[in-house]
Amino acid sequence: MSMDHIDNTPPATTDNAADVDMPWAPRDCEWSGSAAEARALAWADGDPHKLACVFLYRNPDPSKNPARENDYKFPVADIIDGEPRRVFRAVTHAAGRLDQADIPEADRERVRNRITRLYRSAARAFGDPSIRAPWE
Repeated sequence: MSMDHIDNTPPATTDNAADVDMPWAPRDCEWSGSAAEARALAWADGDPHKLACVFLYRNPDPSKNPARENDYKFPVADIIDGEPRRVFRAVTHAAGRLDQADIPEADRERVRNRITRLYRSAARAFGDPSIRAPWE
């Protein structure tokens, strides 16, 4: 695919966050971050809008290339049957890594809020009110 067909406009979000309303994979879905990232990169094919729907954070620096996967952090989805799906184990992994991430504090708080929303969404989707973000 030639680069002139790719829209490199950053996703239109104020917090560089993934779509928290994406459907969930089964709760017991296995998670391998590196394998899921590779599948997401292949699926997105350089499209920054697709990349942004899989990750909770993108470096907001306007000089960065929004189609470059190295500027994304906290993958919380995998490509299953050709479509992105939230993976609960990915969300728990993101929650565990958040405090060690090298991102600005204001962005960390936005990501924390998104993770909290994902935990609440998972509780509803899986019918388990005991599912809560670690900091709740």
